[in-house]
Amino acid sequence: MHVKHLRRKLTILGIVAAVMLGVGIGMGMRGKSADTPRIEYFDVDKKNFVAESYKIKRMEVWTVPEGAKSENQWNSLGLMKRSSHWFSWAAWELPIPEKPVAVYQIMVRGYDESGTEMDRVTLPWIGEATLKKEVWKLEN
Repeated sequence: MHVKHLRRKLTILGIVAAVMLGVGIGMGMRGKSADTPRIEYFDVDKKNFVAESYKIKRMEVWTVPEGAKSENQWNSLGLMKRSSHWFSWAAWELPIPEKPVAVYQIMVRGYDESGTEMDRVTLPWIGEATLKKEVWKLEN
């Protein structure tokens, strides 16, 4: 008797969790279609910031200094150059500065053909670690 009761509660709990997951995914996708301009990823290699995008026409790399209160205090590292493209998909790169840049965050911003910002992606922690260790030879 006790096992049946426990099994029933676990089944109900599983159903509730599945419904909540489905609602969460649905809410996250709301307003975004497969055709929405977006940045697929942003990272670093040995010499460049690299990114891939869909339907993005211009990509800029920005730094956010420690303690910056507004976007007016951000600094541009430069405009990325398209290294390849296939229809609406594009790969981008921008040389990494030779000297370390002391910042809180590095991000890429993507714009459509009208100059409207469509997406922004922050450099992931693994990219920051690679940048510091492999490119700038800094100790963590």
